[in-house]
Order: sequence, then structure tokens, then C-alpha cells
Amino acid sequence: MVVLPIAVVSIAVVSVSAGIRLAPDDPAQWHQDPLTAQARNSPNWYRLTPPDDDRSGSSAREGAAPVFEVPVEELETTFDAVATGDSRVSVLAGSAADGFVTYVQRSALMGYPDYISVRFVSVDDEHSTLAIFSRARYGSSDMGVNEKRVRRWVEETQSALS
Repeated sequence: MVVLPIAVVSIAVVSVSAGIRLAPDDPAQWHQDPLTAQARNSPNWYRLTPPDDDRSGSSAREGAAPVFEVPVEELETTFDAVATGDSRVSVLAGSAADGFVTYVQRSALMGYPDYISVRFVSVDDEHSTLAIFSRARYGSSDMGVNEKRVRRWVEETQSALS
């Protein structure tokens, strides 16, 4: 008699997991410019913007991006290599070479998608920065995952450039 409830729960878990993993990623909804995208109501996101942006550091979920001492093309190439080199990351829309890209990274166990939109910004011929808007599709809290990812990708980019 215990087998039937366990089977029902197992089928439900597999169905939910499959639904999450197979749900289509709509570029029209998730490929958003991090400089203009609206902050979400739930605390499952994090954003970095250029240091001269009014939002930089205006809340616990927003910070100032560093200025890199490289032309924007070099930042695009290096950041893209860091992002796509991370596990379970794919490009949803755009491209780093075009200056605006959205990546999808899925969690290992359930395949929950997070969307990371990046805009590369030229400061001058020898300096560049970026804007990143990272957010979860499901859930109301991300347990700090989006901020940790953004900070890690920026740190790895800085290391690769030095």
C-alpha cells in the first residue's frame, strides 16, 4: 500500500521537473536591455550598471560595474568566454559581438532557468564597462544566486584581462 503514494509523488516530481526543463525560453520576454529593464517585484534578481548610472548601488539588488582598461571589443570577447565557459550556460538571444546578449543558465538538479542579459558599453577607445541584469524565472527568492553569479563572472573577466 505504501508503494502507490510513493509512485504518485515520484510521477508528480518528474512531471514538474520535465515541465520546467521543457518550458520554452521566450526571447521576447527575457532578452531585456539591463539599462532599461524594470526591476522585478520579487527579490530574485541582481543588476550591475555602469558607475555613472543613477541606479548604481541604489538598492541592495543593484551595484556599480567596474570600468575595464580595455576596448569594448576585448571586454565582449573575454566576458562571453567566461559566461559560456560556465556550466549549463547557453545563449538565448543576441551576441556579445553585437554588444547585447542574453544567456540562460539552468540549475543542476531541477533545470530552473536564470536569464542574464548583458549590455557592453564603451567608455572611450581604451576603457569599457557593462550592465548586467540577472534574474530567476521561477520562485520569489534566489538565495543570492544571481548576485553571486554576476560577481563571479565579473571577477573572472577581470582576472582574464589582467
